[in-house]
Amino acid sequence: MRNAVTTASVVVLLCASADAAFAQSTPDAPWGTTKAGEFRLGAEALIWWFKDSPTPVPLVTDGLIGDPDTHVLLGGGNVNTGANPGFRITAGYGLRDRTALEANFFYIPSRSKTTNVASSGQLGSTDLILPYIDAVTGQESGTELSLAPVYAASTRADFTNSLLGAELNGAWTMEPVSGFKWDVVGGFRYLRLHETYSFTTSSPYVPPTPPDTYVTTDNFNTTNNFYGGQVGIRANLDRGDFFANGTLKVALGAMVQSVDISGSLVTNDFTNFETLQTFPGGYFAMGTNMGNRSRTEFAVVPEAALNLGWRITPSAAITVGYSFVYASNVVRPGNQMSRIINTSQSVAYTSDPAATLVGPAQPSFQFNTSSFWAQGINIGLAVRF
Repeated sequence: MRNAVTTASVVVLLCASADAAFAQSTPDAPWGTTKAGEFRLGAEALIWWFKDSPTPVPLVTDGLIGDPDTHVLLGGGNVNTGANPGFRITAGYGLRDRTALEANFFYIPSRSKTTNVASSGQLGSTDLILPYIDAVTGQESGTELSLAPVYAASTRADFTNSLLGAELNGAWTMEPVSGFKWDVVGGFRYLRLHETYSFTTSSPYVPPTPPDTYVTTDNFNTTNNFYGGQVGIRANLDRGDFFANGTLKVALGAMVQSVDISGSLVTNDFTNFETLQTFPGGYFAMGTNMGNRSRTEFAVVPEAALNLGWRITPSAAITVGYSFVYASNVVRPGNQMSRIINTSQSVAYTSDPAATLVGPAQPSFQFNTSSFWAQGINIGLAVRF
């Protein structure tokens, strides 16, 4: 709601600016023409879709992986958050005729997708299994999250994402060709993709055993910050009150990748069901892979956009359009999870508060990269004065 109010306020301000500038504008001036001393402002509502985030590790099954009757109940695929709403603000200033300074900022706020599965732990209920590959034997194995009629289980996977970006460019208008006015653009680009993937379990005893707490959390958090220089070209076409422009840009630069892994077990099973204790490490996040790590890699961020507009006054126009943005070399949270587990170090697996690593240091950490894209539609209001 706060984002909607902010966008509405900007639109009202733009309308007021357009009304004040109406008398000073040249009615037949092409919308794409840049004049010295002229300001341009725009506000757009965005609806964008993101490339699915991979979540290849199966989290919950009803048996061991490889058995013909086993079904993956949670995890083991891709996840997306559907249509992601956001906004974009654009601004420009004509330094000289045919030369302008342009800036824009867009933000797609955090959006989440939650999936869950549970078992009552009563006789006849399905036992929920967390499958993994034993680091010592190399064989498929599993641990019971629920075991009828001893303990129940509720499990949940949460995925969130957000995207923002900003640009500062110079634009130089070339001579018209075939009825199109061409601009060459170049400058600086910033892009930030933030995603989290968490897995939570609760495995309380089934009555008549006294109620207890046995809750695990595994968090995989990734952030990608791109900084780069970009160049591009834009074609503008004016036909009376209607206009259109298409833009192609490519940015080259540094992708700063950050991965933060954490996990915990909260339980009172070792204090006679009284005082809660917290132990580091869950089922996938353990001492061998937990922590914050970052590195910088080369990346490419191209963008394509097409916009159509209708001038409602000489100083104001309504615009609709489509954008596609791609980023190479990003880290995404599901790709940072490993199924190769040495359970000896984990209180969650062993139910031993003194659990200590014996054998291979697994799960280990390594950066696993992939690509990302976002595409969507925009509708907005632009003014010049």
